[in-house]
Amino acid sequence: MPLSTDPSVSQTGETILHTLKDIFHPPPGIRPARFSSSTGIPSLPDSNPNGNPRGLALRFHLAPDPATGRRVHTDIIAHSVDAFPGRDGGEALAFFAAVKEGRVPEFLADPASESARRFVAAPKPTPAGLERGEYFAVNTFVLVDGEGKRTNVRYRIVPTKGVASLSDEEAEGKGPDFLYEGLKETVQGGGDPATFKLVVQVGEEGDVTGDNTVKWPEERKLVELGEIKLDTVVEDDPVAAAKKIIFDPIPRVDGVEPSDDPLLEVRAHTYLLSGRERRAA
Repeated sequence: MPLSTDPSVSQTGETILHTLKDIFHPPPGIRPARFSSSTGIPSLPDSNPNGNPRGLALRFHLAPDPATGRRVHTDIIAHSVDAFPGRDGGEALAFFAAVKEGRVPEFLADPASESARRFVAAPKPTPAGLERGEYFAVNTFVLVDGEGKRTNVRYRIVPTKGVASLSDEEAEGKGPDFLYEGLKETVQGGGDPATFKLVVQVGEEGDVTGDNTVKWPEERKLVELGEIKLDTVVEDDPVAAAKKIIFDPIPRVDGVEPSDDPLLEVRAHTYLLSGRERRAA
């Protein structure tokens, strides 16, 4: 996972990282490896609505490169709202800077802040369980088959049991770790497993690929790629594993390519810088 060589991407990514650190404080060396809250603060109670939207990242370990023996993997990174506060790194940075400086109302009043307004207005309820939330990888990716046919897709991770949410009042009555403890009970309890469907929304000719804030029509075809089953909750020293993992929004494997969405390079650069700081913490 290399850093971007584009100076503008590099500068924007570094500034976003520093801005987020000012909002949420420097990384303490602990981050969820799979599920997360929107703040990345491990001590934030699960019942706090500021933890929404929730994040879910998946890592697929593939066969090693036969030529080099290098380990190969690819990631899918999603969160529980089909929206993002900016079309590109500059817009995202402007929103995060407004949060940092306490001027969100003024920022949202600007006609140029339409993307951020839609993100803020989008419902972000607390899930009844981590396995009951739906997660969206908001960017577009390109699947390429053996004959070179290219298909634009957007990933969704859909709970098999269906989406279930809590009101703020219901969430307030829950314990600080109810989402994690509930997932652990589901996985280890011997009952119905915690499962999701990995789905892609398939784009058609004319659908926008370079702007994540432009949603495709809901009537676009949804294709199920497979099932995700959570069968183990890692409890043995998760700190070391969390410090090592750096998820990458760019696929970097044959058959799956990034689209022309400019946000992807900025996200990858920011994640890599943040991950290096976690490892050093």
